[in-house]
Order: sequence, then structure tokens, then C-alpha cells
Amino acid sequence: MEQSVIILNLGYALTFIALAIREVLWLRITLTAAQISLFTYHYFYAENSSAAFWTAIFVIVNTYNIVKILLERRSKLIPEEIRDLYDGIFKSLTSNEFLYFWNMGTIKSVSNTFLIKSGEHQNNLLLVLAGTAFVEVNGNPIANLNRGAFIAEISFLSGEPASADVHATEELIFVSWKSERLKNLKHDNPTFWMKLQHALSEDLIKKVKPQAKRDSQIEK
Repeated sequence: MEQSVIILNLGYALTFIALAIREVLWLRITLTAAQISLFTYHYFYAENSSAAFWTAIFVIVNTYNIVKILLERRSKLIPEEIRDLYDGIFKSLTSNEFLYFWNMGTIKSVSNTFLIKSGEHQNNLLLVLAGTAFVEVNGNPIANLNRGAFIAEISFLSGEPASADVHATEELIFVSWKSERLKNLKHDNPTFWMKLQHALSEDLIKKVKPQAKRDSQIEK
């Protein structure tokens, strides 16, 4: 088989393989390799300048996007003061995703106040950074939330009103994210949205397990 035929078929074979690749980086790498093969055939063997020109354009565009993806995925250094939060809660996110999410929030401080009241719809998702938030239902304490615990994640996930009161007696430092802005990610970045939901679900499971254990002990 002539070398030109091998190169042409290699280009088409790589294009066919690319149809089965779902990971965007490897998809673009495979397509770039396919277009390089086709460019080689059209320019050096078929002497089809028009086809060679367009395949060269495809190679340039895909190469640009490959470099862009690699730069976006390059790990960024997470500040030491929030490293424990990343390792404990957001480990499913890349460091870039975590810092992007973190910078969407606003750090606030309150004391002797209610952050959430039962029956109210919540406009923010909160995460405790320092201090303690006390959770009560009908005046009965059910949980204390310390560093690394989300507040109002059930309301955030379900869209329903809060089912408990949350207040701080002493200084409480927390980071707040606008729920509306976060929920826009569901359409803008569905992969990131799924990872965020996973982090919230994991936090919820950590809270439910001790409470379920206490309830079972009370029943006994």
C-alpha cells in the first residue's frame, strides 16, 4: 500500500476513533492528530491546496484549545488557611474549581443573631469558618455547627423553606454564596454543579448519621 494511502486512511481512522471519545482533551488531541494526517496527505501528495488550507485551520484551532484546556487544568496553590476545607469537603473539585467557587463567596461575621429562621426561604448557602452556629427546632437544640459545616444546604438543594432555626451567640465567621448565582451553574457548568451537589450531600450525610444514632438510643 502506498504511503499516501496509509496517511489518508490514518487521518480518517483517527477521526472515527474521536467519535467514541468523551473526554474533551483527548477528543481534541485525537482530532488534531487526524487533521495533521489529512493535511500531510492533501498538501504533499494530493496537492490540494484548498483542502490543505482548511485542515491546517482545524489543526491551529484545536491546538489553541488544547493549550487552553491544559492551562485551565493546571493546579493552583490553595492557601494554607483554607486547605483543610478543600481536603475535607471539596476534594471532588479540582484546585481551580475550588478556588473559583471560593472566590464567588463573601466572608462575613455576626454575633448574637439568627442566621436562619424556620419557615423562611433562604437566599444564601453558608459555610462556617470559625465559631459555632446552633441549630434548633421548636426551641430544642439538635446540632452545633463548627468549621467546615454547611448551613442551609437542605434548603439550597430542595428549594424548600428552612425547617430549623440557626443562630450564633458569640462571634461566628462564615462564607456566604448567593443561591441564585450558584444555581446558574446548573446550566453554565453542569459538571461543576454535580460536584458541588456531591459535596453538599456528603456534608448532609455527616450530620444525619450522628442524629440518627442519637434517636435510636433514645428509642431504646
